[in-house]
Amino acid sequence: MQAELLVSVGNAGTWLDEHVRHLESHDILPVTRAANDATYETDFGRIHLLAQDEELQVRIVSPDEAALTTLQGSITHYLSETDPVLAKSITWSGVAPAPGQPKNFREMTVTQVQPLSSWLLRMTLKGEDMAPFDQRGMHVRLMFPEVPGQRPVVWPTIEPSGAVHYPEGDDALTVRVYTIRQIRPESGEVDIDIVRHAGGAFADWAETAEPGNKVGMIGPGGGYFPPAGWLAIGGDDTAIPAILRILENRPDETGGHAVIGLHPHQTPFKIALPANFTIDWVSTADLSDAMKAITPPVAGDAIYWFAGEAEQARALRTYFKSELELPAERRSSAAYWRRTTPV
Repeated sequence: MQAELLVSVGNAGTWLDEHVRHLESHDILPVTRAANDATYETDFGRIHLLAQDEELQVRIVSPDEAALTTLQGSITHYLSETDPVLAKSITWSGVAPAPGQPKNFREMTVTQVQPLSSWLLRMTLKGEDMAPFDQRGMHVRLMFPEVPGQRPVVWPTIEPSGAVHYPEGDDALTVRVYTIRQIRPESGEVDIDIVRHAGGAFADWAETAEPGNKVGMIGPGGGYFPPAGWLAIGGDDTAIPAILRILENRPDETGGHAVIGLHPHQTPFKIALPANFTIDWVSTADLSDAMKAITPPVAGDAIYWFAGEAEQARALRTYFKSELELPAERRSSAAYWRRTTPV
């Protein structure tokens, strides 16, 4: 499936150069790059950018409409962040966003909620056509009404630009990003592991959620599954679902080492590790140092993966790139949350 977008950005060549450099700073690299064009390959399809005088042409080729919807929304969001006025002129040709709910939206039903530990909760959701959620990406946006009531829930709709429109006022939704811990597409089920912490909007709701409750889910989106090879992987409590899903799906037995950072009130639990893997549980304060202390069996021949607090992720991204000199395909450091108050 294909969709195209044409927007006026002034000097399109300069605009493209600046934004290619910006994406490279986040380890998003084009697979081809020429003077006035760049092509990116993603799990959701190919994005081609072409600069022509004042106009930027965006062409997406995706395997299905759900994947196309994801990329259209991502591009619209990016343009809105960089230039809100520009975003208002977005009109897609080819396969344009269809009115109604986004093609990558599912209404899910809670079937079970069970504690895994004193600080981790598992929620099982059931829905229809879960196959796309097992084929690409690992994160989803989950949502429920901010104001509980008996009236029908108003779910998001898609705008012509590809942006997702969330309801407002009494119909407003609480929206949070979570990792799919496990997925069983044949039964339409997904497991979401939630860190238990008082004051978290979704975490608090999950504590009292009951079978039959409805949850909206948009995705999948993002998530980096490391390739085969010796793997150094780490993160804090928010990254545990992603770490465990990655470990369970390792494509070989090369092995590696995992480091998980916990807060003082949290205790480790038993993990079934892949062949030739070891693990350390450390405090979150020591997490960055523990990642840096990992020594691969062969220098320079490893993949590094990290997820957690934004400042730790930024520092380790620099370490992976500048000190270890790892190529982009062998490193990933993602911010899952941002500290709002000083330590």
